[in-house]
Amino acid sequence: MELKRKLESWLFYGGIEKDSFEHVQTAVRESNLRALKHWSVLVSLFWLYCLLMSLKAADYALCRPAYAVALGCCVLTWLSTRFLIPRVPQALGPCMFFFRLSLLGGGIGIAMCQWNVRSLTMFAVAIVSPSIFVDSTAMSVVVHFVAVLLYMMLGRSVIEPDVYAWGLGNLVLFSVFGILIGNAINKERFERYVFADSATKLADMRHKFAYYDQMTGLKNRRAYSERLERLSKALTRPCCVVMIDVNGLKQMNDSRGHAAGDELILGTAECIRAAFPEAEDAYRLGGDEFCVLLTENASSAQVGVTVLERIARDWKGELVQGVSLACGLASDADAENIEEIAKIADQRMYEAKREHYASRGFDRRRR
Repeated sequence: MELKRKLESWLFYGGIEKDSFEHVQTAVRESNLRALKHWSVLVSLFWLYCLLMSLKAADYALCRPAYAVALGCCVLTWLSTRFLIPRVPQALGPCMFFFRLSLLGGGIGIAMCQWNVRSLTMFAVAIVSPSIFVDSTAMSVVVHFVAVLLYMMLGRSVIEPDVYAWGLGNLVLFSVFGILIGNAINKERFERYVFADSATKLADMRHKFAYYDQMTGLKNRRAYSERLERLSKALTRPCCVVMIDVNGLKQMNDSRGHAAGDELILGTAECIRAAFPEAEDAYRLGGDEFCVLLTENASSAQVGVTVLERIARDWKGELVQGVSLACGLASDADAENIEEIAKIADQRMYEAKREHYASRGFDRRRR
């Protein structure tokens, strides 16, 4: 069973774990598309040079058909990268297969015509072909198998028997070397992609821990402070600050336990997202304090605050039925700088909170 798993990994997943292989496929596809564009141009120029050379050198006249066909295949591949693959992404795999097969075919054609560099040419194309793209070993096996099959079917009628047998043996031998070398190279490539993917996830996680509240998923006080610092240098207008405080959190914790209090906090965050769905600057400043920064005028922001209070009253959790919020709103019409706007919004929020407790006959200090 272990041998089967290793063989499957070697053939289909670049020698790495299946899950890791699947995680990096988007990056691998982008890399292969770039490689296909560049290689099709470079190899086209090479075949064009060879074709022009064959027109002047009689010794290379026999290679002319191989040059012409290989050049046509490369041009067709380049056109596919420009017009077909952007519209049909699934065509990338067949185009890579076609290009690699054309490279092998052109190289084999040259090898049959140029007796003095036959081994070198066949070895070069057999080694290079599996290394052009970040691909699975299985695809290299298929490409080389088809190349050998075409050589056996087409070469028998046009190649001298002794050259045919020599060429077939060399092609099989070099293909095996090419597949093994290509597998080692691609395994290292896949591992680099997996490492890069893990590094990106780690960086994202560190960023999330640094700038996001882990309980609610909203941005935290550090993010809020840095945002205010940026706005203090260049205030975006219009600008509004909404300060939000949860009423009765301490009483909820004391009477129903901290699980109910946590649900109250989570419910508040959920209501804020629902009331301000397009706001990117929503923060939990700590405890039961929240803030939303809005790039709109005071009347539009007040509509959002009204919606927030209504959504909060109707919100229902497993332990909590409804959320009571104290909100304070200030805009750039109230002050010239963001610090003053935030301070005014905070004062208005505490005024609303005092009114809430006074209307219920509670001492404001007992939250």
